[in-house]
Amino acid sequence: MTIEKNKNAKQSGTFEALNSNAEIFVEIIKQKWWKLFCNDTDLYIDIRKDNKINVYYYGNSLASIKYTKNKFEAKIHEKFLGNENKKYAELDLASLNEKKIKDFKENIKKYHKPENKIKGIMILNNKNYIDSDFKYNRGKELLEFDLIDFSNGELSFVELKRISDSRLINDPKRNKRKPEIIEQMEKYEKFINEPKNESKIINYYKKLIQLKNDLGVFKSKPNFTFTLNKKPKLIIIDTYEKPLTKRREKRINDIETLLKKHNINYKIRHIDTLRA
Repeated sequence: MTIEKNKNAKQSGTFEALNSNAEIFVEIIKQKWWKLFCNDTDLYIDIRKDNKINVYYYGNSLASIKYTKNKFEAKIHEKFLGNENKKYAELDLASLNEKKIKDFKENIKKYHKPENKIKGIMILNNKNYIDSDFKYNRGKELLEFDLIDFSNGELSFVELKRISDSRLINDPKRNKRKPEIIEQMEKYEKFINEPKNESKIINYYKKLIQLKNDLGVFKSKPNFTFTLNKKPKLIIIDTYEKPLTKRREKRINDIETLLKKHNINYKIRHIDTLRA
């Protein structure tokens, strides 16, 4: 692998910013602590477009890693170290071992946000989710997708919402605007279908899949034959307990009516099925 420095500095936050030959990817596979992360089945790893790496435990970043001036730098939220401080702290990668990582996990459990935990459960139980928290810089606008699904040779952008999310539907008496979820999904679909974006997205994920394979993140042979789903997916997590109240039943029906009206590609999954 040939090392290239700062090749994509001017393209920060775009597809072109990912450089497979960046120093971080050359050096990281030599590190013992990297193997600890890759072999821990409770963790998942995402590679960011600006040649940085995040190691996650159920939606919370256990380590944010970059490589500058010939050395690794990693950060972790202080509360995951057992402190109540709301700032980030330096993480000593060289001193990492299985016990320390286990301690971090126990601290993270105390601060799980429901939406992050749901996302983490989905990723750890479905190897088709090859990327998460995808962000794309469009200048004045930053697009964010929760999950990237690669199933049966098709690449799909996925938005994740809980059934109780107020953005899924408006109270027509108080707000007659188009519900935020519809505006959001339409904006995402427009982005996916912009001229030249299809080839950029496919080439980016070919690069990302190969890189994750080279770094030991993926444990199976990657598939490089795929197409792009031109419609983003919406997955709604039903957190309601059964049996449903009439009010909750009506809410679900109203949401489905709205989504069908606007031709949104959606699925509702009950939270109890996520580990299946």
